[in-house]
Amino acid sequence: MMLSAVNVGSKTLWNSPICSSKNLCQRICHLHARAVFQPRKNHFGALSTSLNSASKKRGGHLLSLSSSTDESSSKRPRPFRILGLQQIAIGSLQKSNLNELWGDLLGLEKVGSYKSEKENVDEDIYVLGKEGSPFAIEVDLMAPLDAGRSPKVHKPALNHVGLWVDDLQAAVNWLSKDKEVRFAPGGIRKGASGHDVAFIHPIGNDTHPKSGCGVLIELVQAPESIIRALDL
Repeated sequence: MMLSAVNVGSKTLWNSPICSSKNLCQRICHLHARAVFQPRKNHFGALSTSLNSASKKRGGHLLSLSSSTDESSSKRPRPFRILGLQQIAIGSLQKSNLNELWGDLLGLEKVGSYKSEKENVDEDIYVLGKEGSPFAIEVDLMAPLDAGRSPKVHKPALNHVGLWVDDLQAAVNWLSKDKEVRFAPGGIRKGASGHDVAFIHPIGNDTHPKSGCGVLIELVQAPESIIRALDL
């Protein structure tokens, strides 16, 4: 009688004419399923040992996806929104050159002026777009009252950018206290256009290492009309 060997996993079946082909197929499928799906304890054991070892090296803290998600969800949400660009401010020793460029040559409309001894600035305010529109952008042209005194509003020439914010007080509190963002001295005060403003400092320090990354950023409290218009 001729016998033929059939290997399934670690089992060997011998096929013969007296074996039922139906029973043989069932037996092969059963052993194949056990060979494929049966857990290999030595592999899982090695993996468990490896993970336990890594956990001990990290002080017993083994991170998981669920713990990471829980940690993220527990963080305090940002209590304000940046709504849009409010202004760009440009400085020069001679304001007349700036007025000629932005007013006479480029055709922007002058809508106001501002002067402050404390801030060492003589400023003309132009508008890009229609005045009164929520989408209009101020272009502030600045010259120092005293070039030898700080703040030096002409350095750098592209001095700062202003951003509309829906809740300035909340923004300052959250950024400075929770996120260690450095603000310029003076706190929240009235800006040239009459809105409350605060400035993110371009350079961080030991207590507040985060900053404007080299750029002076003015946060401007948006009035209700601007908030409604830009609340997309």
